[in-house]
Amino acid sequence: MKVILDFDNTFFTENRDIDDGLALLYLLGSPEVEIVAITGTYGNSTMEVVDANTHRLLTLLGRQDIPYYSGGQKAGDYQSAASEQLVKWVQRYPGEIQLLATGSLTNLYGAQQQWPDFFQAVKRTVVMGGKTAPLLFKKQEMAELNFSCDPKASYQVLTQSHDLLIMTGNYCLDLPFTRAHYQSHFGQYQRHPIVQLIERYSDSWFTDNAETYGIDGFYNWDTLAACALVHPEFFEMEALETTLSMEQLQAGWLMPKTPDVSLGSLTLQLPVVAQPDALRTHIYQTWLNVTF
Repeated sequence: MKVILDFDNTFFTENRDIDDGLALLYLLGSPEVEIVAITGTYGNSTMEVVDANTHRLLTLLGRQDIPYYSGGQKAGDYQSAASEQLVKWVQRYPGEIQLLATGSLTNLYGAQQQWPDFFQAVKRTVVMGGKTAPLLFKKQEMAELNFSCDPKASYQVLTQSHDLLIMTGNYCLDLPFTRAHYQSHFGQYQRHPIVQLIERYSDSWFTDNAETYGIDGFYNWDTLAACALVHPEFFEMEALETTLSMEQLQAGWLMPKTPDVSLGSLTLQLPVVAQPDALRTHIYQTWLNVTF
């Protein structure tokens, strides 16, 4: 399985999500996956921060052999090394590349602008983003921070991709990760380098989620999207018939179809966790496959 990962990686950055880095570790630990390239996008932070985090992580893991390309700096910045290389890789392997996008979708739309047949030549696209209901937690509501970054790009990706799965924020809530889970799954592997790496940089994320949102643990948004790409058998697919608009996407909304037929409609496929305990165990075991 040839995969390109497009992500807004802030694994080493204080007070920022680490799940992009965890998604990369999951892909690296999946024997059926060949990561042919990685592209960086903004969302969790700026491109400068994402670039630095990704180079640091690939160097630490000894995986500088995977090419990395920096993406657009903001919404509307569609001409970048990332968008150009997305086109080149998909043209090199037409019908074989599967895309995993876990940040803003600027690079993907940029690729389509350069080559209109881009999405038709991609085997499958899996994106993490969107919400079908408010993401309400004990202390405050969580904003959607992927589709809303560049609504125009999001609209194009969601309407033009021919084989698309959307891992929404709401369905990630079905699989929380807690400190107790870490102790249960990692307890006997404390000397394993990947366990030490994950636990070190997860610690502040546990704290941030508790202090900011009142969450006992965290939600592994991007890793679940990676799982939906590699092992869809852990999920059931729910069809959402939606009336999609850029206005809604400014807040990341995926709304059910309205009676206004003039707007048209689109059916989106949303993975829903079907085997939570088995999937959680699978994720921990896959991380343990990574050595460096």
